[in-house]
Amino acid sequence: MSKERAYTISLITEQDAVPVMKLVKRFFYLDEPLNRAVGLCTSETDPCPELDDYCTSSILDGLSFKATDVDGNIVGAMISGECPLKEDDNGNDLLSQAQRCPNPKFQKILYILARRESGAKLWEKFPHDEKLVEVKVAATDTNWRKKGIMNALTQETEKAVKERGIRLLRLDTSSAYSAMTAERYGFTRYYKALYKDIKMNGQPLIVPEPPHLYDCVYIKELFPLSITQ
Repeated sequence: MSKERAYTISLITEQDAVPVMKLVKRFFYLDEPLNRAVGLCTSETDPCPELDDYCTSSILDGLSFKATDVDGNIVGAMISGECPLKEDDNGNDLLSQAQRCPNPKFQKILYILARRESGAKLWEKFPHDEKLVEVKVAATDTNWRKKGIMNALTQETEKAVKERGIRLLRLDTSSAYSAMTAERYGFTRYYKALYKDIKMNGQPLIVPEPPHLYDCVYIKELFPLSITQ
């Protein structure tokens, strides 16, 4: 393998947290269609504590992985976290978070996520599963795209999820490109909504630029369901 394509996949550790978040802020905060549409971050140094909390809340839970080049630079990352199939009714559900959010831009995103949750109704589609692992963030340095990094990170994540005995891996896509990637990696779509149809007070909440027209939820079943009688 040539030097420009050489990278390794490994678990994100505490010492990786800062450089991983630097990568995420540069290549996810700015590029993600919903973030871009509301102008959440105009530069990688713009503060957004709500998004920081979302990204870092599960980064050290043993389900998040990084891609590192031969010089030790982090060039890709996938942050995932374990969560219940249905939101807990404890006032910390997405709708409640949206209603409390002091950041009007991030608040709109939270309302989109709340609609996504209520629209997907995954607890009805998978009544025998209690939890899943959600891919929260996936980011790759633009100089390292189309080199198989996302595929390698996904495979490592799937392996870790299986080892925990969790069947379902969830990937939400706001990007048309991410949706195509999800389908290529064997995920099945369980929710799809046109952004222009997701409204509040009669007006669309967020409408990203084309080709990012749909909000989607994808699930991959990592092993067959076994129901004991």
